[in-house]
Amino acid sequence: MRIFIFTLLSTLTLLGAPKDISSFHSAFTQTIIDEHKKKLVYTGELWASKPQNALWRYQKPIQKSVYINGSKLTLIEPLIEQATIRTLNGDIDFLEIIKKAKPIDVSRYSATVNNQTYFIDFTNDTLSSINYTDGYENHVIIKFLNPVTNQPIEASRFKAIIPEGFDIIK
Repeated sequence: MRIFIFTLLSTLTLLGAPKDISSFHSAFTQTIIDEHKKKLVYTGELWASKPQNALWRYQKPIQKSVYINGSKLTLIEPLIEQATIRTLNGDIDFLEIIKKAKPIDVSRYSATVNNQTYFIDFTNDTLSSINYTDGYENHVIIKFLNPVTNQPIEASRFKAIIPEGFDIIK
C-alpha cells in the first residue's frame, strides 16, 4: 500500500502543471450558487489567448460581453445600452490560472492566485471545468463544453466595439 501511495504521489509530482495552453475556445455554462443555495445559470462562449486576452460572451439569461486586453476590461451590456471600461488591478488572467495549477490527483488541479483558490478539472487531458468560491461567498462552477485548445484566434476577436449611443462608464 505504501508503494502505491508513493508511486501515485511521484506520478502527480512528475505531471506538474497541466499542459501549456496558448489559446482556448469553448461554449460554457457558469453556475453561481449563493449562501442561500439560490442558483443562477449563465451560458455563453469563451475565447482566450496569450498574453492576456479573453472574451466572455454571455448569451443567457442576459446578453453581455466581457473583453479583457492586458490590464483593460470592457463590459458591454446591450440590454441597458451601457459599456463599462476599467483597469484591472491584480485581477486574474484565465490562462495564467491554468498554468499555475498544481495536481491534486490525476484529473484535478488547484491554483491559488491573489489569495483566491481555483479547482481545475481535466477530462482526457482537456480542460473541463473550473470552480471556486468568490469574494461574496458564492460558489462558482464553470463547465466547458467542446473545448478547443491551441488553435489560432484572430486578435480582432478581442477588440471591444462599443455601439454608438451606448453610455460609457469609466
